[in-house]
Amino acid sequence: MPAHEIHCAQCDLLQNMDELRAGQGASCVRCGHHLCSVPPHPFDTPLAYALTTLILLILSCAFPLLNLHIAGVESQMTFFSSARSLVEADFGIVANVLLSCVLLTPALFLCAVIYLSLALKCSVHWPGLRSVLRLAIRLEPWMMADVFVIGILVSLIKLAALAQIGLGLSFWAMLLFSLSLIKTVTVFDVHWFGFQLDHLAGLPAQKLRMNGAKACTVCGFFNARQARKCGRCHARLYDRRPHSLAITWALLITAMLLYLPANLYPMMITESFGERTPSTILEGVLLLWRMGSYPVATIIFVASVVVPLVKFISIVVLCIAAQGKSKRSALHYTRLYRITELIGRWSMVDVFVVVILVALIHMGKLMSVFPGVAAVSFAGVVVFTMLSALSFDVRLVWDAQSRADP
Repeated sequence: MPAHEIHCAQCDLLQNMDELRAGQGASCVRCGHHLCSVPPHPFDTPLAYALTTLILLILSCAFPLLNLHIAGVESQMTFFSSARSLVEADFGIVANVLLSCVLLTPALFLCAVIYLSLALKCSVHWPGLRSVLRLAIRLEPWMMADVFVIGILVSLIKLAALAQIGLGLSFWAMLLFSLSLIKTVTVFDVHWFGFQLDHLAGLPAQKLRMNGAKACTVCGFFNARQARKCGRCHARLYDRRPHSLAITWALLITAMLLYLPANLYPMMITESFGERTPSTILEGVLLLWRMGSYPVATIIFVASVVVPLVKFISIVVLCIAAQGKSKRSALHYTRLYRITELIGRWSMVDVFVVVILVALIHMGKLMSVFPGVAAVSFAGVVVFTMLSALSFDVRLVWDAQSRADP
């Protein structure tokens, strides 16, 4: 990739980026934000990983994930049977979250990467390339296959003392799928793909400083100051995300309100010999702790209690800093924002554990597990905190610092 000027999406610094060769990358000189990297084999690596991951995704849905043997009764779980169990229990919202985050979103993302990679490899300007690039960028934060795998492992440890658990073929495919998906995301570099699409479409070299060019917050392309839509990905253009703080506060308050029923109402209900036993998140953690499953209890407590509270506090601190009411450096808050974005989706582990137990343990009056109303509330907490973090424009923190500096 030839040397050119590039705009940092987090601290708003315009800087010169040296020529990058295959296997090299660049970060912002002020805040350390990743700017661009070129895969070792730029046209083949993303395509190979995306195709492999898509095949593993198909295999993950084709065979059983887990087998359960208890008191002479056998139960089997597939990916789609887990969603069906939720729908039968009138928890279609949680089923939609499961299918969207673990199956649909990764599948669309992988198809987008394959489409873009083939177009660049063949040097063919296929229709909709810019829209496909924008779609892939939007989908990336919502893929939770790795979180689902952790949920499976937590469920295995939780059930080990009660029943005999067997791992199906799809479990290994799901494990490899989650690892391959992570690798695909790392080799899918937005700036490099966008730069190559510009070259493929014959767009002229960007004159970044001319007329105060406006950078796209989705793909990083520079546009004329008066432009309303990005010339590369057709995303809406703005100097700062409109009403960023108001939207962030609204989504955060919604998540906080949902956090109360998520902890006060049952997360799941266990029925054994006709007797129903509801359990909240904290009751489930305490039960695991008494059973001696200290690592699992710790994971559930951190993911379901600590992480949401940390996100609440972090986003509140970021909003206050963006209003110029803090004296810490903007770099400090930018790093806090990155951590907040990183940990947000891992709170979904507890919801996935409930999904797996509901799908596996359905043996009538002998023993069955049903989702509780808190599962819906807690899924809402995770979704709204993620939306809150994504709607926050971290550049406002740097604006506040620049106003405060003499």
